[in-house]
Amino acid sequence: MKVSKKGAKITLTWRKDTPEDIEKARRFFVKITKQGWLATSRCTEFRRILEFEPEYEEILFIPLSEGG
Repeated sequence: MKVSKKGAKITLTWRKDTPEDIEKARRFFVKITKQGWLATSRCTEFRRILEFEPEYEEILFIPLSEGG
């Protein structure tokens, strides 16, 4: 599993054929989405992810904007 940060965005990548990577990625996904981050996938277009799926292999987390 690899976590990288670029600006305010966080990218999580893992190997779907490695159970240990999948479990670490699942725990990270749950932790950061509970903090209010939006999880997205870049298949062909950005779409919001509400549940962790091992086959994604990459998730981009975007913080919610504060204020308004």
